[in-house]
Amino acid sequence: MKKTNLMLKKALLSLSFGLCLAGCKETQLTDLKEQANGAKPKSAGDVQLLLAGESPFKVLSFNVRHNDAGDPQTITQRQGNIRQIIVDNNPDIFGVQEFSDDTFKTWFRAQMATLGYGEYFSTTLTATPKTIFFKNSRFTLERSGTVRLGASPIINTATWVVLLDNSTSNRYFISNSHWQFDSQPTRIANANALVAMVNAQNTDNLPVIVFGDFNAKPGTTEINALKDGLDVVDALGDSTGDPTFHGWTSTGTNKIDWIMSDRSMGFTSWNVITTSYGGYWPSDHWPVIATYVPGVFGGPHTDANGKSANANTKFYFADIDGDGKKDKVYWNPTYDSGRPQVFLSNGNGTFASPAVVHTASASTLSTTRYHFADVNGDGKADLILWDPTLNSGHTRVYLATTSGNFSSTVVDNPEGTSAGTTTVYSFADVNGDGKADKIYWNATFDSGKTRVYLATSGGSFSGTVVAGTEGASTTGGTIFYYADVNGDGKMDKILWHPTLNSGKTMVYLSDGDGTFTASSTFSNSGASSVSASTEFYFADINGDGRADKIYWRPDLYLGKLKVYYATTGSVFDGPIYSLRGTSQSANTNFYFADINGDGKADQIRWNYAENTGELRNYFAK
Repeated sequence: MKKTNLMLKKALLSLSFGLCLAGCKETQLTDLKEQANGAKPKSAGDVQLLLAGESPFKVLSFNVRHNDAGDPQTITQRQGNIRQIIVDNNPDIFGVQEFSDDTFKTWFRAQMATLGYGEYFSTTLTATPKTIFFKNSRFTLERSGTVRLGASPIINTATWVVLLDNSTSNRYFISNSHWQFDSQPTRIANANALVAMVNAQNTDNLPVIVFGDFNAKPGTTEINALKDGLDVVDALGDSTGDPTFHGWTSTGTNKIDWIMSDRSMGFTSWNVITTSYGGYWPSDHWPVIATYVPGVFGGPHTDANGKSANANTKFYFADIDGDGKKDKVYWNPTYDSGRPQVFLSNGNGTFASPAVVHTASASTLSTTRYHFADVNGDGKADLILWDPTLNSGHTRVYLATTSGNFSSTVVDNPEGTSAGTTTVYSFADVNGDGKADKIYWNATFDSGKTRVYLATSGGSFSGTVVAGTEGASTTGGTIFYYADVNGDGKMDKILWHPTLNSGKTMVYLSDGDGTFTASSTFSNSGASSVSASTEFYFADINGDGRADKIYWRPDLYLGKLKVYYATTGSVFDGPIYSLRGTSQSANTNFYFADINGDGKADQIRWNYAENTGELRNYFAK
């Protein structure tokens, strides 16, 4: 299975749930109805998550269309509708292209000032000005400029600003540009010039958002030049995004407007705004909008020790030496006589070498399953080995000792044995006593109940089984996760199978004695999936004591991870689309574990066929 202030944060999370009930309803329902046909759910452009520390802001881009005699209406007739787009969608930052009619410019700038927007409006290189507006209540302009994009006789320009977020003190580099409509070579030059400008002007290496009418379709050389040059990601769905140019008709024809950010950002929603007023369009382009938040994870740390280019390798992350940082365990039945290799965390995204090797628990059998969990309550994760073909199907415990080592003496567990290859064991502290309990499940045994054997002492478990009916499954391949989603110190049970419960992840809260009670609110919130290619993970990535839900499906959302935070309202609130470590390869493995000891689960990414088998580690922010 692939796996501040705290009171203020909890208050805001509760507020988020209450305020989001209406605004988030469309997004949540479409997530829950997601099908296996690859279609993306529509996300409402005005959804805002009020999660503590996230501070969403909306960015809008709009080609307002210069005045032209052949258009259905003059710009003077359209100007009220252009203004209404801003009023209705309430962006925090927006930019306009083709802002060239003098009368309209004067009128619109005055209207925006009345609405509380400041602006950067260039008085140079103004063939088709690109103005950036921002809410004065939210942002302060620190620096700005306008540059020419390339040496073409036609003047294509980009404006840029550095904005200070007054609510968080975060700073952002924002650019608005318009590329040539009738020449791809010129657009390629526009793209390369925009990359050069951002690299030259963004001297503080701030998070970057670039938007505008690029007059370029997905997959073109110029779009790829921008994406590769700045490592930016489109919030509007890239090649699967909706058309943005409609040419005064009700049917869009091309996607040529873009809102892109670098991977230090995340976004919660996006929309192509297809609104008309009284049968008239504000422009021949539909405006586009995205809601951004600071990224969930930081940049990658290269992890070269303990790498593997072998698909049979298994990685595990657990705190073996008890220092508060999760260590890495490597095992491959065909390597080093099947001995588990422990690489202790250095706390900086790397792991120490050489590895601590454990001989007593070695196995060269591909049927062997390892687990790492603290079963004796000493703060160090112990090694549990099970193989249906060995030791009469007993689980066997090797207690952690010091410095990443395990005892060579095994503790044999005669309770809850299984020689069945379809049995699944899990180890998690379901009663909150600090010791990981043993959970046994087999779809064909005991009506598919999860059978709990509470940890006693010294690596042993009670012989008395606790087998409640809540969260049972007789469907083979059902996946069980154990994580504390409500923050009470006891591990809860989550059940998922793509053919069960409309693809929902069903949450059962721990009663503290080995039984569980269903939580309809957790179960009915966040993403679901009826596709077997989906992976779910549950880990506390924001450090509030509650395990959050992470969704990944390689064939959707261009391989982005979706994060849903567990809230005090007993729901998973989101999503935030994370741009770190995205992957469209089914061979990619994600793990979520606190490897630097700050109390937040970090993202670990591994694909045996990429980066010569090295892991990439991204710290949770």
